[in-house]
Amino acid sequence: MSRNVAYAAGEDLQILSFEVGTQTYGVPVGAVREIRGVTPATPLPDAPPYVRGVINLRGQVMPVIDLSERLGKGVAADSARQVIIVVEHHDDVAGLLVDAVCDSFIVSADAISPPPPLGEDAASPLVAAVITTEAAMIVLLAVDAILPERKVAIAA
Repeated sequence: MSRNVAYAAGEDLQILSFEVGTQTYGVPVGAVREIRGVTPATPLPDAPPYVRGVINLRGQVMPVIDLSERLGKGVAADSARQVIIVVEHHDDVAGLLVDAVCDSFIVSADAISPPPPLGEDAASPLVAAVITTEAAMIVLLAVDAILPERKVAIAA
Protein backbone atom coordinates (compact mmCIF):
# COMPACT_ATOMS: atom_id res chain seq x y z
CA MET A 1 0.00 0.00 0.00
CA SER A 2 1.53 3.31 -1.02
CA ARG A 3 0.36 6.73 0.03
CA ASN A 4 1.55 10.23 -0.63
CA VAL A 5 2.42 11.40 2.88
CA ALA A 6 5.05 14.02 2.16
CA TYR A 7 4.49 17.53 3.38
CA ALA A 8 3.91 19.91 0.46
CA ALA A 9 4.85 23.54 1.19
CA GLY A 10 1.95 25.97 0.89
CA GLU A 11 -0.79 23.43 1.60
CA ASP A 12 -2.93 22.83 4.69
CA LEU A 13 -2.04 19.61 6.46
CA GLN A 14 -3.87 17.26 8.82
CA ILE A 15 -1.53 16.00 11.52
CA LEU A 16 -1.60 13.64 14.46
CA SER A 17 0.19 15.14 17.44
CA PHE A 18 1.81 13.15 20.23
CA GLU A 19 4.23 13.52 23.12
CA VAL A 20 7.73 12.20 23.49
CA GLY A 21 9.01 13.33 26.86
CA THR A 22 7.90 16.94 27.32
CA GLN A 23 7.98 17.82 23.61
CA THR A 24 5.03 17.65 21.19
CA TYR A 25 5.65 16.17 17.76
CA GLY A 26 3.43 15.37 14.81
CA VAL A 27 3.21 13.28 11.68
CA PRO A 28 0.88 13.67 8.70
CA VAL A 29 -2.35 11.73 9.29
CA GLY A 30 -1.94 10.21 5.83
CA ALA A 31 1.12 8.35 7.13
CA VAL A 32 -0.76 6.83 10.08
CA ARG A 33 -2.26 3.39 9.62
CA GLU A 34 -3.48 2.92 13.19
CA ILE A 35 -2.84 3.59 16.87
CA ARG A 36 -2.54 0.55 19.12
CA GLY A 37 -1.62 -0.42 22.65
CA VAL A 38 1.93 -1.40 23.48
CA THR A 39 2.82 -5.05 23.03
CA PRO A 40 6.21 -6.55 23.91
CA ALA A 41 8.62 -6.53 20.98
CA THR A 42 10.95 -9.39 20.09
CA PRO A 43 14.52 -8.03 19.99
CA LEU A 44 16.61 -8.60 16.88
CA PRO A 45 20.40 -8.95 16.84
CA ASP A 46 22.35 -6.10 15.20
CA ALA A 47 19.29 -3.81 15.11
CA PRO A 48 19.94 -0.08 15.59
CA PRO A 49 19.68 0.94 19.26
CA TYR A 50 16.41 2.79 18.65
CA VAL A 51 14.65 -0.36 17.36
CA ARG A 52 13.06 -2.13 20.33
CA GLY A 53 12.40 -5.21 18.22
CA VAL A 54 9.59 -6.50 16.03
CA ILE A 55 5.91 -7.26 16.56
CA ASN A 56 3.38 -9.16 14.50
CA LEU A 57 0.52 -6.94 13.36
CA ARG A 58 -2.14 -9.20 11.82
CA GLY A 59 0.44 -11.28 9.97
CA GLN A 60 2.84 -8.45 9.12
CA VAL A 61 6.10 -8.33 11.06
CA MET A 62 7.21 -4.74 11.66
CA PRO A 63 9.87 -2.95 13.70
CA VAL A 64 8.96 -0.93 16.78
CA ILE A 65 10.97 2.28 17.02
CA ASP A 66 11.56 3.88 20.41
CA LEU A 67 10.97 7.43 19.17
CA SER A 68 12.61 8.94 22.25
CA GLU A 69 15.82 7.04 21.51
CA ARG A 70 15.54 7.78 17.76
CA LEU A 71 15.33 11.51 18.51
CA GLY A 72 18.39 11.38 20.79
CA LYS A 73 16.50 11.79 24.08
CA GLY A 74 17.45 8.42 25.57
CA VAL A 75 15.44 5.25 26.02
CA ALA A 76 11.76 5.88 26.78
CA ALA A 77 10.62 4.92 30.26
CA ASP A 78 7.71 2.49 30.15
CA SER A 79 4.39 4.02 31.21
CA ALA A 80 0.68 3.22 31.10
CA ARG A 81 -0.01 6.03 28.59
CA GLN A 82 2.43 4.78 25.94
CA VAL A 83 1.04 3.72 22.59
CA ILE A 84 2.39 2.55 19.27
CA ILE A 85 1.54 4.67 16.25
CA VAL A 86 1.74 2.46 13.18
CA VAL A 87 3.05 4.53 10.26
CA GLU A 88 3.82 3.70 6.69
CA HIS A 89 5.87 5.24 3.93
CA HIS A 90 5.52 3.54 0.55
CA ASP A 91 5.95 -0.16 1.39
CA ASP A 92 7.71 0.37 4.74
CA VAL A 93 5.64 -0.02 7.91
CA ALA A 94 6.83 0.57 11.47
CA GLY A 95 5.47 1.24 14.92
CA LEU A 96 6.52 4.43 16.70
CA LEU A 97 6.56 4.05 20.49
CA VAL A 98 5.41 7.40 21.93
CA ASP A 99 4.48 8.57 25.43
CA ALA A 100 0.94 9.70 24.56
CA VAL A 101 -1.24 10.72 21.61
CA CYS A 102 -2.58 14.27 21.86
CA ASP A 103 -4.85 15.26 18.98
CA SER A 104 -5.56 15.17 15.27
CA PHE A 105 -6.18 18.51 13.58
CA ILE A 106 -5.74 20.50 10.38
CA VAL A 107 -2.96 23.06 10.29
CA SER A 108 -3.20 25.97 7.88
CA ALA A 109 -0.32 26.46 5.48
CA ASP A 110 0.67 29.79 7.05
CA ALA A 111 1.33 28.06 10.40
CA ILE A 112 3.84 25.64 8.84
CA SER A 113 7.47 26.76 8.53
CA PRO A 114 10.48 24.95 7.13
CA PRO A 115 12.91 23.76 9.79
CA PRO A 116 15.62 26.32 10.58
CA PRO A 117 19.28 25.53 9.90
CA LEU A 118 21.12 24.29 12.97
CA GLY A 119 24.48 26.05 13.07
CA GLU A 120 26.90 24.90 10.40
CA ASP A 121 24.79 21.84 9.67
CA ALA A 122 21.60 21.91 7.67
CA ALA A 123 18.32 21.26 9.45
CA SER A 124 17.84 17.79 10.93
CA PRO A 125 16.72 15.25 8.31
CA LEU A 126 14.20 13.95 10.87
CA VAL A 127 12.33 17.28 10.86
CA ALA A 128 10.01 18.09 7.95
CA ALA A 129 8.63 21.38 9.33
CA VAL A 130 7.81 23.36 12.46
CA ILE A 131 4.17 24.13 13.19
CA THR A 132 3.23 27.16 15.26
CA THR A 133 -0.12 27.09 17.06
CA GLU A 134 -1.56 29.39 19.71
CA ALA A 135 -0.67 26.89 22.42
CA ALA A 136 2.72 25.54 21.32
CA MET A 137 5.23 24.72 18.63
CA ILE A 138 4.99 21.25 17.15
CA VAL A 139 7.83 19.56 15.32
CA LEU A 140 6.54 17.77 12.22
CA LEU A 141 8.63 14.65 11.75
CA ALA A 142 9.68 13.25 8.37
CA VAL A 143 8.28 9.71 8.49
CA ASP A 144 10.60 8.45 5.76
CA ALA A 145 13.68 9.60 7.70
CA ILE A 146 12.52 8.08 11.01
CA LEU A 147 12.06 4.57 9.65
CA PRO A 148 15.10 2.27 9.78
CA GLU A 149 17.18 2.40 6.64
CA ARG A 150 16.63 -0.52 4.35
CA LYS A 151 19.83 -2.00 3.03
CA VAL A 152 19.59 -2.57 -0.68
CA ALA A 153 20.88 -5.92 -1.82
CA ILE A 154 23.47 -5.66 -4.55
CA ALA A 155 22.97 -8.10 -7.39
CA ALA A 156 26.01 -10.28 -7.97
